[in-house]
Amino acid sequence: METLFCPNSRCINHVPPSSGGWFYRHGSYQSCGETHQRYRCTCCGKTFSRRTLSIDYWTHRRIDYGELITHFASGYSVRGLARYFHTNTQTIQNRFARLARNSIATFTSLHHRLTLTEHLVADGLEGFCVSQDFPNNIHLLAGKQSQFLYGFNYALMRRKGRKTDEQKARCEQLYPRVDFTTHTIKHTFRELLVQMMNLAHRVSGFCLFTDEKRQYQIALGEDPFTSRLRVHGAFSHITINSKAPRTVTNDLFSVNYLDREVRKDIPEFHRETVCFARNVCNSLERLCVYFFHHNFIKCYRIGVPGEERSHAEVAGVEKEQVESIRREAVRRRSFYHDGSVTYGGFFDELWRRVIPTPLKERPEYLPKYAIQAVPQPGVTRIHALDSTAKVS
Repeated sequence: METLFCPNSRCINHVPPSSGGWFYRHGSYQSCGETHQRYRCTCCGKTFSRRTLSIDYWTHRRIDYGELITHFASGYSVRGLARYFHTNTQTIQNRFARLARNSIATFTSLHHRLTLTEHLVADGLEGFCVSQDFPNNIHLLAGKQSQFLYGFNYALMRRKGRKTDEQKARCEQLYPRVDFTTHTIKHTFRELLVQMMNLAHRVSGFCLFTDEKRQYQIALGEDPFTSRLRVHGAFSHITINSKAPRTVTNDLFSVNYLDREVRKDIPEFHRETVCFARNVCNSLERLCVYFFHHNFIKCYRIGVPGEERSHAEVAGVEKEQVESIRREAVRRRSFYHDGSVTYGGFFDELWRRVIPTPLKERPEYLPKYAIQAVPQPGVTRIHALDSTAKVS
């Protein structure tokens, strides 16, 4: 039986109470052909049910999330998944958004709990969204031995290489309508360094391997934390020529391997495909789900007799915790205000869907329940003895 807690973040019962008596039955309702018991919190008066705490909150149709993840990681496109589940693409993307928020909560939780036991590798996965006039760079931060993906983010670029006169004219017309100053390679790589430091603050020394991209070196030079660690000999940055053979002996093998797997498994990253991404937030949410599968479900070495570990287990996550993460990711709903994300970072922007899609003027749709009951500055939790507390 799942543990109940009050969904109101300002209530003292939002943390699962150790004993009962803090809620009582408060009627029932019908949803998805089932009868659901409703409860009311005795402290704040909030009503809720088990479905309120479920990943399927506010849905009218059940989809097997395990099947969805497995088929997506096996190469199904969004349209193909819609055909398989006999639904539309909007429903499929809605389920990806729910899984992505749980994946983000898992990433953030591990950043603060996992002790780093290996060196790290960082590089970019290039793709595009809307059209090839708007290429992007997905920065990947992976473990050198485990190939566990510790973090990633998104950078928007201008079209590179030789362009025809028609392409030049089109870019000159479109680029003034797009902001290229927010998610630059240097800015987003510095944000990736913040994700790295959240992992590395408990270790005495580690190395970061990257290619020789100039923006990476500038970002590392301007970052005060890595500069301080470098002075004390606790951090070193090693560059590898990107033209070196992409074999297992290459120090960048981890990100090269992830690059290959993403291009192989996700249709929108195929070369010359009609399945290219049309929306940045939707694309990044699908990537979250894929990386969750890579970290916690996919076997570390396929075809090796007796090898059953996931990449997370190789990185140091206990097997019982990995199994718990797998179960909870497809059952429980993650709350924005539970410390699931660090405000202002990439994962926070993705959760709130504020990363802009080129040429799109209207803001992205975000369900109210995804960020509702966010604690405001200066507002404390409601305690049972505070009978005058105001509940919103």
